[in-house]
Amino acid sequence: MTNANYEFMNDRRQQFEEWRQRRPVLGGTLLILGSVFMFYVPIFIAKDTIFIGGSTVAYIGLVNASFVFLIGVFALTKPEYSRMLGYAGVVFSFTSLMGALGGLFIGMILALIGSNLCLAWESELVEESGPFSWSASSDPDSNGEESEEMSVSGLVNKWR
Repeated sequence: MTNANYEFMNDRRQQFEEWRQRRPVLGGTLLILGSVFMFYVPIFIAKDTIFIGGSTVAYIGLVNASFVFLIGVFALTKPEYSRMLGYAGVVFSFTSLMGALGGLFIGMILALIGSNLCLAWESELVEESGPFSWSASSDPDSNGEESEEMSVSGLVNKWR
């Protein structure tokens, strides 16, 4: 391996390490892996019930598995919401028992462990940014003008 290739790979490893430190990687990965097991049971039930009809159990299992998968992806892409996603992961992991038998219980256990890891994960490297910022400096209607600090009720009155 040439020196340039070695430096390139070393830079890539360093970038991945920095990315990994800012996210609940193990929790999100276990949620995604658990959802794969949760997909297994309803897919085999659904192909038989499509022709027979009348069974919504397979569809409930597919919806639950889809939500657990999305929660795992969001935990990896939006780490500032990992606590809320962990709570949602616990709820959908338990409700997967109704439609997917919890992915033969293996998927449910993996998703519960991943959800708990998302709940417990904390990092100082992630900026806490909420969906709403109520400061006057982030007001899109300000057009760069100087404005005094405004309370939430002042913002609501402003937009009426």
